[in-house]
Amino acid sequence: MPMAWVNPLRWPLAVKAPAMVVIFMLAVSAVVTHAVLDRLRETQERHLSALSATFLEGLGSAVLPYVLREDVWEIFDAIERNATLRVGFARAFIVITDETGRTLASSDPREVPLGTDRAALNDRFAAGQSLSVDADGGKAHARKILRYQDRDVGRIFADYDIAHLLAERRNVLTTLVATNAFLTLCLAALAYWTIRRMLSPLARLSRHIDSGAAGPLVPIDLAGTGHHDSEFARLFRRYNTLVEALSEREELARQLAAEERVASLGRLASGMAHEINNPLGGLFNAIDTLRTHGERPAVRTSSIELIERGLRGIRDVVRTVLATYRADQQLRPLVPEDLDDMRLLIGSEVRRKAIDLGWTNGVAGEVALPASSIRQILLNLTLNAVNAVPEGGRVQVEIVCTTSELRLVVDDDGPGMSATAADVLTGRSTRPVLQGEGAGLGLWVSQRLAAGLGGRIVVETNAAGGARILVVIPTSEAGDYRDVA
Repeated sequence: MPMAWVNPLRWPLAVKAPAMVVIFMLAVSAVVTHAVLDRLRETQERHLSALSATFLEGLGSAVLPYVLREDVWEIFDAIERNATLRVGFARAFIVITDETGRTLASSDPREVPLGTDRAALNDRFAAGQSLSVDADGGKAHARKILRYQDRDVGRIFADYDIAHLLAERRNVLTTLVATNAFLTLCLAALAYWTIRRMLSPLARLSRHIDSGAAGPLVPIDLAGTGHHDSEFARLFRRYNTLVEALSEREELARQLAAEERVASLGRLASGMAHEINNPLGGLFNAIDTLRTHGERPAVRTSSIELIERGLRGIRDVVRTVLATYRADQQLRPLVPEDLDDMRLLIGSEVRRKAIDLGWTNGVAGEVALPASSIRQILLNLTLNAVNAVPEGGRVQVEIVCTTSELRLVVDDDGPGMSATAADVLTGRSTRPVLQGEGAGLGLWVSQRLAAGLGGRIVVETNAAGGARILVVIPTSEAGDYRDVA
């Protein structure tokens, strides 16, 4: 049996509801059964008491003259003639005593001989009681005081066999239990069937939500959902509205990410022109040298090597820009070169402001995370730090990769991050703030990308009063990239 079935709190609602019906029915049936049996017992004892009183009254009238004369044979004869109630009861066992408790006669002289002291018979009755029922023994005990001229002259004790009354109680109990069990099972089955039908729209909604965990959310087809104004129809319409809103939001996030990528490259365009223009100047100088002194082997060799180094530098710059700008057609895993490229992209800005850039790349091999998203996050945060520090400031970038997570740390000695920008970057605020308000669009895009990868961003203040940004992205969840903008 699955462990989930051991705990009733984890049962599905389609099982909980019938189980509650069974519990309530058992409770009701127990109360009803007890009430019926108690009422039956009271009715039987009331009828038995009335019948016993009538029987003992008649027997007392018959034996009273003989008790006064202590005529044992006449008393015994009266007992024999009246020992049967004749209303369905078995023969009664009767004992008659005098006022001192001495036995005058009994319906079975061998069990209670003449003259036996039967004072112990009074122990069967509570004070003032004339009828006592012993359900365990299947007997009912009755007594009557014989009075003559306001004085007690004797006692009549009678034991009735009430086995048939107890059998009637057992039959009623069996009938009630069987009927209640049958009704309980029928109602439980009906409740299960009804709940399953009532919950079928919720099961349909749950299947759509589960399918959204493996792919895009799909609206529910409203055809066949019942009445247009039913609760489930309204719920499905709200779900479809939510799906449309989420789809629009994801599309907007993708567009904003693309726009931010373009904006980042725009801010780096002048630096890239400088990075490419320097090798070009050297290339032209090498070509002029070849034209003038190309016949010399040494000059030709050195000029060719200069041209090769210059072209290789231009190729690296172009590759880095293309890798940052072009959205991956297929999400590829992260490699160390993807992160080192970011250092090249911000190189011109770093040199322009004479910034001391520390760069530690702890990624040694392939990491199962989307390279474009990680590059975008790192580029946005590093550019933000470079822009925040004054000329001659310091920016420290550290990348640490473990078996379970990737950690990006960007530390600077600038004025620190504003509360508004920190709220955007950590996800406490979902509204992208304009650059003039102190938190660029890149911070919001970075938060969206990190959240889509199941990561988190922490903003702290370092010892120098600057900002320290920590991005933690689990590598164990990197196989699902569908939420990455």
